[in-house]
Amino acid sequence: MSPIEVAGRPVNDPLGVFVDYCQRHARTVRAYDWPAGTHPVLTPELIKVTRAPYMGSRISREQERHLLRLSETAPWDDVPLDAHLRDADPMLDDGHYDCALRLYQHFFQDRPRGLGHAKVSKALHLVRPGLFLILDSALLRRYRRAARVAARELQQAGSRHAPPQRAYWAAYRTDLLRAAEGLALLRGAARDHDDRLVAEAADRLSDVRLLGILAWMPNRGASAAS
Repeated sequence: MSPIEVAGRPVNDPLGVFVDYCQRHARTVRAYDWPAGTHPVLTPELIKVTRAPYMGSRISREQERHLLRLSETAPWDDVPLDAHLRDADPMLDDGHYDCALRLYQHFFQDRPRGLGHAKVSKALHLVRPGLFLILDSALLRRYRRAARVAARELQQAGSRHAPPQRAYWAAYRTDLLRAAEGLALLRGAARDHDDRLVAEAADRLSDVRLLGILAWMPNRGASAAS
């Protein structure tokens, strides 16, 4: 298979990386990824799912109550269940990006101490798995430089969504668009794998999650060149 670029670095063996992840973290795939997209809003069951092995959101009971209260008034209807990050163009006003940003900020602004991007994004990914990437510390590190470049490009293009420092969603979306063919090939090859979990994961995981796995497993198949 051809390499897939992640934050400016090629993953030279994307199928091998994906198979390795599924086999090393089978409990995470079953406990966290299988419930993704099964509920239209956040529920206590989904919050519990974020505490799955290796996902380990460590969302406290107080933080859980906060998220569930916000879920009752969140603009869920503005974001379709099958919404996808590739369709969320930050250059467009009143589009999917706007709606996704409002939904995310509904949970992220005025948050209690300790409730950061990792916890919020792990919860929201389960509700809109094609849209919200998991912004844990590993992905934030991997995309730090690319997100800075993306923010500058949005500023220069006059986007009202341009953040002052880093645009992680925009950088990640650029990689998703560039990797569309490669991810389709990866998905097709994984469907034919002898490991049943790998084949099933290829069918069920979103492109956002597939790319996130390639970004999260930097030690196998990723070029060291920056």
